[in-house]
Amino acid sequence: MNSIEIAKKIIESSGNSFHSQVAQWLKENGWHVLISPYYMDQSQNKAREIDLIAERSIPINGEFYPWIGDVVIRMYIECKYVSSHSVFWFTEKDKDSAVKLVCRSGGFRETNDFTFQHHYLSTSDAVAKLFATDTKSQEQDPFYKALNQVLNAFISMQTRPPIISAHYDQSKRIRLDYPVVICSDFDILFRTDFLRDSGPEKISENFQLEVQYAYTDKSNNPRDDYFLIDFVEYDQLKEFCEKLIRNGEVSAFLSR
Repeated sequence: MNSIEIAKKIIESSGNSFHSQVAQWLKENGWHVLISPYYMDQSQNKAREIDLIAERSIPINGEFYPWIGDVVIRMYIECKYVSSHSVFWFTEKDKDSAVKLVCRSGGFRETNDFTFQHHYLSTSDAVAKLFATDTKSQEQDPFYKALNQVLNAFISMQTRPPIISAHYDQSKRIRLDYPVVICSDFDILFRTDFLRDSGPEKISENFQLEVQYAYTDKSNNPRDDYFLIDFVEYDQLKEFCEKLIRNGEVSAFLSR
């Protein structure tokens, strides 16, 4: 095997090709992208990295003013090339906690109709709660690792200023953050019901994983918060991004 063949083998087995494919798609479709940024994991005081941070700034125009502010959408992304069969156990979404999560961003109010257009509330009432993969240990499970990476990055990097410069006034911006796992495909991902006996069915639509996550914040205070993580198939990435841009999320600035 010559040097070129060795290099090709390294590329094929690294998983970076899919990482690169996702980054290219986002850049070509109007997103600003940071590749493999590092952050400090507060709970373990350890440097870690996440695959991508992607941002899109949406200008909001008023009825009488040409520009009244921006909504900056930020995704914390782990890219997973799916090579192992996995099963996700689904159950009913905790709607009360989901509403509180949406309102935690500061851009939505429980009394505003726009809140319920947010994709956490307007999509399926079922969420994944548990998962298992045909790997030997939980620590080696690709989705377990992705789950921890996106949540740790989401928690640790929320104070990071936007990648995108403000149009005019930095104060007239609201940022909406999302932890996201982008999968190469869903071909060998399956779902079953947690609260009733049912056989496995192939997953065909993007879905959310519901997590109650205990961690230590930057002030060393213990926290135990509710999160939803989007799982997105690469071929459905365009549809997912359009939901973030065109649905209730972008109305957040006007709904405050």
